[in-house]
Amino acid sequence: MTPRLSVLGPDDEAAYETFLLGVEESLLYSSLRYKVFLQALLRCEAQYWIAWKDELISGVLPIMWRDGPYGKVINSLPYYGSNGGVLATDQDVAFALTAKYDELVSKPDVAAATWICHPFHAPSVTPAHTVIDERIAQWTSLLWEGHDPESALLGAIDGSARRNIRKAESSGVTVRIDNDQLSFIETVHTENMAEISGKAKSHEFFSKVRTHFNAGTDYRIYVAEQNGILISGLLLFYFNRTVEYFTPVTVSKNRESQPMALILAKAMVDAARQGFLRWNWGGTWLSQDGVLRFKRKWGAKDASYRYFTQLNGPDILKRSKSEILSAYPDFFVVPFHSLTAAT
Repeated sequence: MTPRLSVLGPDDEAAYETFLLGVEESLLYSSLRYKVFLQALLRCEAQYWIAWKDELISGVLPIMWRDGPYGKVINSLPYYGSNGGVLATDQDVAFALTAKYDELVSKPDVAAATWICHPFHAPSVTPAHTVIDERIAQWTSLLWEGHDPESALLGAIDGSARRNIRKAESSGVTVRIDNDQLSFIETVHTENMAEISGKAKSHEFFSKVRTHFNAGTDYRIYVAEQNGILISGLLLFYFNRTVEYFTPVTVSKNRESQPMALILAKAMVDAARQGFLRWNWGGTWLSQDGVLRFKRKWGAKDASYRYFTQLNGPDILKRSKSEILSAYPDFFVVPFHSLTAAT
């Protein structure tokens, strides 16, 4: 049976969420809450395609775009490497939705389009592309059936991680959930990013987390205290069976006490006890050896995944990195190593 394709409308939203929750590996990034959140945050356009078989949704393709001076840029999905692409129950559906994507990204008003693959498996049908970029996905399994989660975690992580946990405990660090500490996370995140000359998430990101997600169910904030003072925190998102490691922060002068290790231990054990199957550490650049090692010592498995970019206007390669970032903020346009202009 050939699937019927349509654009997601208000009457389809309940069926859409039911479909996502029925696919164990579906992630936060395809969810409707995240869709509304990103549209409000980025002020961009969205078109979510759905495939129907026997009046049931059997596949989805989330797409967002931003118009700019060089044409339209499409992402599935934008914002700090949010994973997109097709999620489908069978090959026919995957083929139909990928064909729709290829049709949309080949239109004359589209300058560039990027499909960011699911981190846990490659697409069964490869989308149109002219450039490929690669990342390393890392996740830790929380499936510890028949074992106490705390003991299982200690057995799954490296000795250095266990030592860090003990260091935090002996330093008098304590950890709790406090979902009212988004301001603390924002403040320390901004400081941490400035220390490494990185791009910090905006104030608007943190304010819109409060208004678009439910504290305690969609997200949680774990904080660490020492001598009654907050010294570290971690913003996590929860969807279906996966926990998303989103924004970790630690006050610089308190890093030696290893507060993040105790936060991670408590949060991972809590998630396992609540039935979550995996802890998604997110994507990492191939060059970030230190980050890769840190995640591995917490039991992370590695797998490569790809960014498939279709460039329809090669002149965009003559633009500088700063020009592209200014024209299409928070969207992936092209791997910067492909640019021929100076930054």
